[in-house]
Amino acid sequence: MNGPHAYGNRIQQQTVPVVLEGTRTEIVSSLIFNGKRFRILWNRLFWFRPEQTFHEFLDYLAVQTLNREWFNRQEKLPLAERHVVSCWRRALLDLLKSPADTPDGGWVMTGLVTAYLCLAYDLYWLQLIHRLPKSLERRLRKREAFQGARYEVAIAATFARAGFEIELLDEAVKSVRHCEFIATHKRSRTRVHVETKSRHRAGVLHQPGTLDGATQVRGDIFGLYERAVQQAPTSGEPYFIFVDANVPSNVPRDAPPYGNLPVNTYPWMEEIRDGLQDRWARTTEPTPETVVSVTNHPAHFGNDRDAAPIGVCALFASPNPRSPITDRQMMDDLVYCLQRYTLIPRQF
Repeated sequence: MNGPHAYGNRIQQQTVPVVLEGTRTEIVSSLIFNGKRFRILWNRLFWFRPEQTFHEFLDYLAVQTLNREWFNRQEKLPLAERHVVSCWRRALLDLLKSPADTPDGGWVMTGLVTAYLCLAYDLYWLQLIHRLPKSLERRLRKREAFQGARYEVAIAATFARAGFEIELLDEAVKSVRHCEFIATHKRSRTRVHVETKSRHRAGVLHQPGTLDGATQVRGDIFGLYERAVQQAPTSGEPYFIFVDANVPSNVPRDAPPYGNLPVNTYPWMEEIRDGLQDRWARTTEPTPETVVSVTNHPAHFGNDRDAAPIGVCALFASPNPRSPITDRQMMDDLVYCLQRYTLIPRQF
């Protein structure tokens, strides 16, 4: 559309409702006024130079959320002692100093840069709803707690992009047999209880040891699955378990990110599917879990030179759940956003 109602002209005068690619809910755009770009985040207003890209704002937000002084302290540590988020951010800053290397004047999204911007984008979506619990911010800064907190943020933000309201539970509540968060679909008002688990691998995301690629690529997540089952709600509402396999990516480079490739493309995913089906076949009782979703968010296995490795996801529905899902549109919204996890707009 051209003229005064074109998006580029409207944004000069007011915020504009938008549904970004990879999302299923409206949010408001930035606003350019009096030579500044304004952005609204929940009950806060930010203003910067009008040329600021959304990626630059995401970097600012991540630094503000996790604490600028904390980032400064990390930069002074030996590389082996730094938090991975600090290393990811350094990869972004170094990339921006290099010449642009894509036809549109941008840069190749490397593994470490993708890991950082995805974290920042997830923090953005959760803070559109409300302030993050301080306990979650502390867990993200702690090396030993980071991996679990990071995955909880990733899945909660995916639900937010799919049009859910998110109730992040504080640590005192979660310590008493409770899931990570409760998500309510804004259109249907269906409530879903969600538990997240991320598989620890030696030498990855602050875990001790050294990654052995020959032995690590396995679908050995059933200890996490069994513990997640124990967190099932007693309310009679649907219960979703999310587990990240945390393995190096073996997805073909020409495959779409998080696309619909057959499960048997990945032996470790096939191992998980078969294990779930075997467990469900051995019981006549309804299962506490409604759906088990297995993801692999592998950007952190990448480097600061090459394009980020491609992730995958799969949903396995229990054949006999205690609380079945009847809202197909809700599931379509969620699957759509899961499959487009790494899509981040450069500007809006």
